[in-house]
Amino acid sequence: MVLAWHVCAPFGINWMLMPAHFAVGLFFVLSSYVLTRSWEGRFGVFLARRVVRLWPVYALCLAAGYIIASVPPVWSEFLWYPLIGPNDEPSINPPVWSLFLEVWAMPFMPLIVWSSSDKIRGITCAAAAMLVGLIVPQVSILCLFVIGASFSHISFRNRLLDAAIPQWLGRISYSLYLSHALVLKVFVHAFGAWGGVLAIPAALCIGWLIWWSVERQSIKLSRKIGRTAVFQMSSIAT
Repeated sequence: MVLAWHVCAPFGINWMLMPAHFAVGLFFVLSSYVLTRSWEGRFGVFLARRVVRLWPVYALCLAAGYIIASVPPVWSEFLWYPLIGPNDEPSINPPVWSLFLEVWAMPFMPLIVWSSSDKIRGITCAAAAMLVGLIVPQVSILCLFVIGASFSHISFRNRLLDAAIPQWLGRISYSLYLSHALVLKVFVHAFGAWGGVLAIPAALCIGWLIWWSVERQSIKLSRKIGRTAVFQMSSIAT
């Protein structure tokens, strides 16, 4: 949906913006759902694994954005600082705003997991996030993480989503999400509004290439950190 919105935007099809924002919101819900189901309580290891999992592709695409724009980089953005939200979209690579919120939600993961064990806890945490969000709007996004956590006790399967193409799109989705706007930018600059349509195959190919060359390695390293931590804890216990 986000890719479709960025393809349609040069044609003035502005109604696509709302479905795209909904899709990003669903991303936060799904992220919390998956992370809550896999939560093991090792907070330091969890944070280390998330940084290793998310940062390489993020840093690569952010650097590519600065190269394409031919402007000096804002180095603090490589550390997800300062915190930005959907109303502060950076011009270098617009989709990265959601990664800022995803990353800064991670220190609250113990609270998010805690909220999933009881409806009253969930409602309380969601209400607290909304109240704080009146002062710091970005904090209100934690409501979506609380919602995702509340569904973590339910297993979902869908025959359509288990098919090969949806599985492939899901596999490359993170790399595609962070790289597609840059590909579209290059094509639109070269061919006008229709360049975005022409860029779709290229965006899919580049998303796959980044997944294959970078993201797979970050996933392996993240899992290795988890296995190493388990081995060390077992050794200490022994």
